[in-house]
Amino acid sequence: MEDRWRHWIAKCIIAGNSHDYIARFLLEKGYVEAEIMSEISAAESHPYINGARELLDRKLAKAADVGFYTNKAANNQAWLLERYERLARLDPNFGEIQRIEPPPFEEFIQRYIAVNRPVLLTGCMEDWKPYKAWTFDYFRRHHQDSTVGIQDGRGSDPFYEQNQKFHRKEVRFGDFLDRLERTDSSNDFYMTAGNMSTHRAALSQLFDDAENINIRGDYFEFPAEGSLWIGPKGTVTPLHFDMINNFFCQIRGSKRVRLVPSWSMPWVYNDYHVYSDVDAANPDFDHHPLFSNVTMYDFVVYPGEVLFIPMGWWHHLESLEPTVSLTRKRLNHAGNNAYGGGFIQESKNFTLGQGL
Repeated sequence: MEDRWRHWIAKCIIAGNSHDYIARFLLEKGYVEAEIMSEISAAESHPYINGARELLDRKLAKAADVGFYTNKAANNQAWLLERYERLARLDPNFGEIQRIEPPPFEEFIQRYIAVNRPVLLTGCMEDWKPYKAWTFDYFRRHHQDSTVGIQDGRGSDPFYEQNQKFHRKEVRFGDFLDRLERTDSSNDFYMTAGNMSTHRAALSQLFDDAENINIRGDYFEFPAEGSLWIGPKGTVTPLHFDMINNFFCQIRGSKRVRLVPSWSMPWVYNDYHVYSDVDAANPDFDHHPLFSNVTMYDFVVYPGEVLFIPMGWWHHLESLEPTVSLTRKRLNHAGNNAYGGGFIQESKNFTLGQGL
């Protein structure tokens, strides 16, 4: 018998194929039954084959153990997070956003950052130049001819947030503002954080205006880091979470906000990166039944208010009128405010550009 068929017999035996299967196949190749059975018997008793089979059995047993403990860890983590939700519901105010005047930052860390709790801060931007001076006419006066990047063509893409790099378009800032003001409601175009790389130079006056904004003089570190968001009524940022603690500053217009606690990860259908597959504004519980387990905060953030969004909290934002917003993420506390290391972003079900 040719060595290639002896090699094939060895693979079949290690894989657990029956002697009948091996014999039927080799009979079709022209070998006689006595020779075939002799080769099978020789292979079954060969120490090389037995050694390979023992090694495979050990590897399969180890893989089974790894799979068991991986599944056990995932199950028990989900169990623990569900218990966090039960405990949180013991608070009669759970699910309702608090509005407070900002306390000293050390107290804010203890009451909100350290315990991963959202809150709305009021009365803290009356002296901010963006809050006092920014209007669309002010924007035109300083940067009408500047070239800015926006997201455009979002309306036809169900994955517009994930695919934002494919929707980048450079436009004249004045033209963008004109389009915004003549639009009644739209989610098709929006100036978002995804376009910040060139805006610091293109909109230098606006970034200068916002450079030194702070809360009680001690919440933020400098030089400032953050983003500028400008869009018409109807813009939607779908349900996702940030890998930082974020201060969302509402300068003009109002936004409806839906927040879902960070420990709701097992129920939000997080498949790709930081995004949820659930439409938080209109959840389909037949398609996403586990989402019925979440507690969703639902409220409006008004001009002059700062929303603290803790790291990991899922949020969905919808503009109720033309809006201008700022974010701040460099905080005045020890340690780094970036927590993304180790998070698995990839998906087997989604690739960038899908849906276009």
